Amino acid sequence: MHPTSGEQAGIAVPGTVSSSGLLAALTPAERAVVAGYGRERLVPAGGEIWAVGAATDGLAWIEDGQVELKVDTEFPGKQIVVGVFAAGSVIGASGVLECQPRATAAKALVPTTLLLLDRERFDALAADHPHLAIKVLKALLLAEATRLRKAYARLASIF
Repeated sequence: MHPTSGEQAGIAVPGTVSSSGLLAALTPAERAVVAGYGRERLVPAGGEIWAVGAATDGLAWIEDGQVELKVDTEFPGKQIVVGVFAAGSVIGASGVLECQPRATAAKALVPTTLLLLDRERFDALAADHPHLAIKVLKALLLAEATRLRKAYARLASIF
């Protein structure tokens, strides 16, 4: 299976993904291959990317802009910001691995460009370019481990 072009699929497909953040370990040629499996989404400032409880269908790389992630609290209708992410970051990484509802709400703080990679397209990338899929998964694991380590440190600072 090969990536579809934007014209064939009726969606915009970016030529490259940010060389910072998650995909910094990939060469420009590798980033272009990965980008070919995704689709671009432009989100206006204040626009919802997904809501808590929404179906999980993949992940999003932030190519440009800023995204705020929030989680529900125990108080109905109240949320807390758990992170603000900029270009080069990935959000919703578990979306390529599991089918659980979204645990966070994601909103664009400024006009934002995302590269979306759904589970089906990631599986196609893994079948066509297993070495790239492994590099992407390693980068995702490292990013998630770093976030978890920072969350532990913030939690420990409270007590």
